Amino acid sequence: MEFVSPPNIFYSVLLLIAGVICLFVSAIIFQTRRTVPGASALMTLLSALSWWDISYAVFWADVPGPTPYFWLDITYLGVVVVPPALFIFSLQFSNKIDWLKSPVAVLLYIEPLIVLLILFTDPYHGLFFAGKRAENSAFILHAGPVFWFNVVFSYALTLFATIVLARAFLHSFGMYRRQIGIVFGGMMVTWFSSIMFILGIHPFPGADSTPFTFTITAVAFAYAMLRHHLLDVVPVARDVLVEKMSDGVLVIDDQNRVVDINLAARNLLNISGDVLGFSVEMIFSRLDSQELGTFNSLNSTFDIQLTGDTPTYLEVKVSPILGRGEKLLGRLVILHDITKLKDIQNELQLLASRDSLTGAVNRRHFMELAEFELARARRYQHSLALVLMDMDGFKKVNDTYGHQAGDQALLALKKVCIQGTRTVDIFARLGGEEFVLLMPETDKEAAAVIAERLRAVLENTVIRCDPHKFKVTISMGVTEYDMQKNDTLGAMLNRADKALYQAKANGRNQVLIWRPERNRSEK
Repeated sequence: MEFVSPPNIFYSVLLLIAGVICLFVSAIIFQTRRTVPGASALMTLLSALSWWDISYAVFWADVPGPTPYFWLDITYLGVVVVPPALFIFSLQFSNKIDWLKSPVAVLLYIEPLIVLLILFTDPYHGLFFAGKRAENSAFILHAGPVFWFNVVFSYALTLFATIVLARAFLHSFGMYRRQIGIVFGGMMVTWFSSIMFILGIHPFPGADSTPFTFTITAVAFAYAMLRHHLLDVVPVARDVLVEKMSDGVLVIDDQNRVVDINLAARNLLNISGDVLGFSVEMIFSRLDSQELGTFNSLNSTFDIQLTGDTPTYLEVKVSPILGRGEKLLGRLVILHDITKLKDIQNELQLLASRDSLTGAVNRRHFMELAEFELARARRYQHSLALVLMDMDGFKKVNDTYGHQAGDQALLALKKVCIQGTRTVDIFARLGGEEFVLLMPETDKEAAAVIAERLRAVLENTVIRCDPHKFKVTISMGVTEYDMQKNDTLGAMLNRADKALYQAKANGRNQVLIWRPERNRSEK
């Protein structure tokens, strides 16, 4: 290796310029961005580099010092600070600050102090230079254990910082990736210089190139800060904001691939592995093709349902991500869990369609369902029967046993009818003690048989309302959809009501089918 000794004005000027650059960037950060995450560590890093560069520049200018090694020794005030500051900055910048637990934090702060103490007291023990130091040499090739420990410690911190930033780069997107890429590129210059030193290649013969290359890293930081808003909008903001959001966030590129996803989106979509780079079709495999197509739209809001053990309802808002010249870069997808809202809506809809006492379908909802069944019977030429029922002597039950007993009688009727009919049949309370049963694909004779069975079961049912026990009976009128005429629901109810009225007149507690000839004889 070629030996060059001070003075060397070329080296000195380069180092002085590098130190001033580092100091200048540190001052900019202090003035404009000192409160943002990562700023304090970056200012410390740049200040330490500035000290290292300037003191090393004074050494190469051959300025006399108090001792022959004074200017080289005080460079270590910056040398021992740079790796820990770089390591802390990488953790703060990539939101890994929780790694700085007590043992690590203590080591980062204590190690530089111990190294400096041993360095400046080396003449008494030789643990740093081992008594092999050559005057006016900028290299330390043979030294004591503390020197080599510090070398290993410093390179280990720089390696960890590089790995942290590399991982952040791979998992970043857009502006964040450009920021980290520039910082990471600057750090790779330092590693390249170290590899060249190991191979015996020295761009600055006789001088330690580390402060030069670290300064290039500092310049990369300055460029990222001024050109790409480093420390203005940092990935930390993304982690603090997006990862803590209760809503799911997806970023989709122009190739329909997922390039970012937060924790809430992973939980909502039941995703555990790494899905970055996967297509939207794969992420939302539980959706049908029509629902998937809505993700291709821009500025849209829609609801989707995810199937699973329990259905999940999501409100999806898709917004475009535009670059320069309004070029479409991708889409931002916000997922909001509206399952509870849907449950409330369904519950309200159920309450709006059900009788509050018995839980049977109410009059309004029955009319809607019945019109649908009537249209279906008309379209497919299917039979449709309607049974109108009215409890006998209901007023007497209320007057004798009280209104609570009357409620129990109505509940008993509802239980008998629900248990004695099919799920496709529609049982409803029209009001008071009047109920109706609509039976699809059933003619009036079959409906009458079923109605008779229900009547008999209710007649033999003992209703308890302490301290009373009693029984009730019911009268029913039966009719069916007339396929030969333009029959209507109103006409069917009217016919069933006439049959019911006749059943009441005939002594109650019976089922009567409406027949045209009976209706004519009544007239």
